[in-house]
Amino acid sequence: MKILVGPILGYESSYYTVCFLSDSDDAPHLTIDGSDVAFDKIAQTPQGFFWRAQKQISPQTASRTISYQISANSINLEDPFKRKLWRFYVPGLQESPKLAYATCNGFSSVKLVRDTKDPYKLWTTLSYEHATAPFSLLLMGGDQVYADNLWESKQTPTLYNWSHKSREDQIKTKLTKTLSKELDAFYGQLYIYAWAADSNMALMLASIPSVMMWDDHDIFDGWGSYPDELLNCDVYKEIFKTARKYFELFQIRSLKNNALLNKAGDHYALGLRFGDYAILAVDTRTDRTMTQIMSDKQWIDVKGWLDISKNSGVKQFLSLVSLPLAYRNFSTIDMALQGSPWNEELEDDTHDHWTVKSHQGERMRLIRNFLDFTHKHTCKSVVLSGDIHIGSLGLICDTTLSVEMTQVVSSAIVHPMPTMFEWFGIQAVTSSDKQFLGKGDVTTEIIKPFGSDEYIITRNFATLKMGSDNKLWVNWICENGLKPEYPV
Repeated sequence: MKILVGPILGYESSYYTVCFLSDSDDAPHLTIDGSDVAFDKIAQTPQGFFWRAQKQISPQTASRTISYQISANSINLEDPFKRKLWRFYVPGLQESPKLAYATCNGFSSVKLVRDTKDPYKLWTTLSYEHATAPFSLLLMGGDQVYADNLWESKQTPTLYNWSHKSREDQIKTKLTKTLSKELDAFYGQLYIYAWAADSNMALMLASIPSVMMWDDHDIFDGWGSYPDELLNCDVYKEIFKTARKYFELFQIRSLKNNALLNKAGDHYALGLRFGDYAILAVDTRTDRTMTQIMSDKQWIDVKGWLDISKNSGVKQFLSLVSLPLAYRNFSTIDMALQGSPWNEELEDDTHDHWTVKSHQGERMRLIRNFLDFTHKHTCKSVVLSGDIHIGSLGLICDTTLSVEMTQVVSSAIVHPMPTMFEWFGIQAVTSSDKQFLGKGDVTTEIIKPFGSDEYIITRNFATLKMGSDNKLWVNWICENGLKPEYPV
């Protein structure tokens, strides 16, 4: 038995999980923290077999480093980089854990791959940071893989031919078994290409327990921000069904995930506790349309999680929301593109943002719910976002409740930053003015972190750690050596 992808270490509210993809179905075992745990076979893919095991590990007075191995037929298995033993850090009961946050772990085109020097440099940096002072949790907020070459892949010739038809013919095209098989092979291989591409990335995914939530590129660019006639056609529905299958396996680690707010998989919002942290990841892709971001069912489940009493004692509230709630205003350019000759190329990018007219109501609803939770628990509140391929810092304030949330955008750990020409174009068609929401009592604005310009236009990831001053310090670790910071 060979490990093709993994191991992937996860955290699900006191449960630590280990998952991997193998080339055979020999029954594997996990040896962890002095115990032998059998793996469950979750699925078979065109490439192999996906396995999951879980172990409940409670923090103790002192911190611990826990080792684990995977074996089959009495042989310890190796990962693609010949490693047989992995370790992770469990903080002590009174310890303030160190967290990492990253997004945009891939490339939206083959050209970007060719043109990027040292594409996985920040994974090397993350590995060094972890070896120096270990992370207890890795939060990943979207685009953990990039499926954009779906349309040009040699694995999907049927889809390539379909993409060159007229819109009318695309919508009329019926699903074929050939296309289904091509898509299954493509998305199955995508995770092997993406997560077994770099030794340090693979090591960190095996060494830091992760919590992941998807965004558009995990499906393909702009998913959900297309007309209903496309989203509901046979081909698009099959693409989404297949991308969802592999996201559920590799990132959610199956519907057995103990942190899922909806155990049936109607959506993938996650809620968990980690020490003094309450962590909520909302799913902004599963039910997205041109007029909706989150389904009614998800709103009910999220509101229920925010209301439950087990969140007592929260000192820090982290919410993962793929697109920034506090960012530049895209509403004017989005309205201009509606019905314009350029809408095919640009509309999905602009329409994704919370500031466009059809999403403003949901944006306010989410902000209100987060502000109410922050006020109720008198906790520090940080919204973690990505997607935009630059870093930024925002502030969301409610003057009535006298409460605020900090918006941290860390983006991207692998995808290159926009060119200066692209960035100037974004600035030209959007506004950075302070925004007044509701009756004007809720505001959002971009503010400047310490040690950088207003926007962090370089690849980066973020770290979060409570300081001795009782402030939650956010640090952006940047490719160019900058380390902007901000105390919450």
